[in-house]
Amino acid sequence: MNVESTEIYGYIVSFEPVLRRHIINYRVRVISPSVKSWIIYLREIPRNFKLGVFAKIRVIMSKQTGEERLIAEELEVVETQQSYDFVESVIEEVSRGEITIVAGRRNGGFFSLPVTDEEVLNKLPTVFPVKAMCLFIETGKGVNLASILSEREYKIVLRTIEILNKIEEYEERLDKQCREQLNDIIHATNP
Repeated sequence: MNVESTEIYGYIVSFEPVLRRHIINYRVRVISPSVKSWIIYLREIPRNFKLGVFAKIRVIMSKQTGEERLIAEELEVVETQQSYDFVESVIEEVSRGEITIVAGRRNGGFFSLPVTDEEVLNKLPTVFPVKAMCLFIETGKGVNLASILSEREYKIVLRTIEILNKIEEYEERLDKQCREQLNDIIHATNP
C-alpha cells in the first residue's frame, strides 16, 4: 500500500492533547499565510514546540477511524520565518452577520477584524467586554485573528507544552546515559 504524503506550511495556532484509541495524540490547527486552515494530528511534539511558530509539516491522510484526518509524519519549525506570540486582549464587541467582525483592544490600540475561521468563531465570547489571549498573525490578506484562548486555557496549554518538552529532554538524557553505559560494558567485555 502506497500512502502519499503532502507538505503543508503555516503557523501553529492551537494545541490540544486528545485521546484516540487509548493513545495520546496532539490536535494542532495550522493557518497558512493565505489563511487556509487545517487540523493536523501529531503523535509526538517536536523539540522546543510552541504556538505561533511557522512550520513545514509533512502529512498523510488517514481514514482509519472512518473519517479523514491529517496525520503529521514530520514537523519542522522554520526558524527563518517570523513567529508570533499570544497577546492579552480585551474583546469588546462581536458583530455577527454575513462576515463576523471582532473589535477590541490590544497593546494599547484598537483592532477590528473580520473572522471567518470556524475554530475562532466557536471560541468567541457572548458576554462583553472579556479578557482573552489572542494570536494575531500577519498574512497575505493583512492581520488575522488566528486563535483565541481564555487566560486559563492559555496557561494550561503553555504548562502542558513545557511538561512535554521536559519529558522529552529527560528521555533524551536517559537514552544517552543508557548508550554510554552499554558502550562501557561492550568495551569492558571486549578489551
